[in-house]
Amino acid sequence: MTTSFNLSKAELRKILLKNWMTHDSLWYNEVADKFGMAEASPMNLRVCRKLGQIELRRLMKMVNAAPPSNMDEYRQLFELAKDTFVPEFIDFHIEYANNHTQVFQVKDCFAFRGMSKAGLISEYECGIFERIEGWFDAMGLKYGRTPDLSHCLKFQEKECAITVRFHFE
Repeated sequence: MTTSFNLSKAELRKILLKNWMTHDSLWYNEVADKFGMAEASPMNLRVCRKLGQIELRRLMKMVNAAPPSNMDEYRQLFELAKDTFVPEFIDFHIEYANNHTQVFQVKDCFAFRGMSKAGLISEYECGIFERIEGWFDAMGLKYGRTPDLSHCLKFQEKECAITVRFHFE
């Protein structure tokens, strides 16, 4: 009996992203169990930052993109990265407020849900945005970000809204 299996690009992308997110969760829980959150959280931040840098450099090389020199170029590259690397189940809204500001509003956060379920949320630092800041590093951008993400905003019962102000030369 011969069987043919076909996956669309969208289906393949979905399963690869879901598998990557599962690996991330399993890895984090193992590190936290073995070393505690005082070690796991900084390790996670470093790994997320490096991942962001690597994946964005690879994407830029693949599409032959130069570092953005203005907000329009940044927006095009950021949207390509978001469409490539961010799973559909991450519920957030992005607003481009003006020629140098981007606002992220996270509605439903898988990390908040997962860390809460694991009982680790009180010590969790946002690795999700650390990854995005890795993208900024790979693009060679100068920027400032508010608020402080050293503790989960949702855990603090605050709106998860992050503002980034870019400084293009």
